[in-house]
Amino acid sequence: MNIFLQEPDTTLWRAIIDRMNGYRQKLEFKCVETEEQILRETFALDTYALFILNLKEPTNPYMMNFIHSNGGKVPILLILEKDYDPDTLKTLYYLGYDDFIVKDFYMQEIAWKIYKLCNIWNDERFFLSPSVYFDCKKWMFYYHDEVVSLGKKEATLLKYLFVKSPNIISCDEIVSLVYHDEIVSPESIRALVKQLRAKLPIDLIRTVRGEGYQITHLSTFKANP
Repeated sequence: MNIFLQEPDTTLWRAIIDRMNGYRQKLEFKCVETEEQILRETFALDTYALFILNLKEPTNPYMMNFIHSNGGKVPILLILEKDYDPDTLKTLYYLGYDDFIVKDFYMQEIAWKIYKLCNIWNDERFFLSPSVYFDCKKWMFYYHDEVVSLGKKEATLLKYLFVKSPNIISCDEIVSLVYHDEIVSPESIRALVKQLRAKLPIDLIRTVRGEGYQITHLSTFKANP
C-alpha cells in the first residue's frame, strides 16, 4: 500500500516510517518536503491510498482539488503546526478533509489515524505499540510478555471501542453490537465494562458520563516501544 507524505521536517518522516514499519505490515511511503513537489506527481496520484499533507495554507482548497482532479480520490490527513488557528477547524471540516493531527503528536496517534483512514485494521489486531495490541479474533490482549484471555462479549466490546475510537460508543450501540439487541439492563453493560477493565493490564477504557465509553486518548497512554 502506497502513502504520500508531504512534510518539511525530514526527521518526522523517518519517525513515522519507522513507527509504521515496526507494526505488522510494511507500507510504502513517497515523501516530499514541499507542496510544489506534489504538483509534479500528476500521473501518479491515483496510486496512493492516503495523502498526509502539511500545507502552508490548509484552508486553501487548491491542493485538495488538484489531488482529486488527478485521480487521488482517497482520504487526506492534514498535519497542522502547533500554533495553528483553532478558527480554521470549521473551514477544514467543510472543505471535506478526512482528518487532521496537530504537532507535536505521539507516533501512536498518527499510526491509528493511518490505519483507520486506509482501512487496514484487518479486523484482527489493534496496535498501541509493536508489543501492546489486541487480537480480536483470538480474544487475546497482548501486553509485552503478558497475554490476557478475554471472553466473547468482552472481546467484542473492546473491538468496537477500538473501531469507534476516538469517538464514543453509546450504551445503545453496545446493546446492538455486543448483545445483538437482546434486552439488557444498564447494570449489565456497566458490569461488562467493569469486568473488561479488571482484566486489562492498562487503564484503557474511559467512561463518558451520560454518553457511553471510549478508548483512553492515546496521548495519555505511555506504552514502551
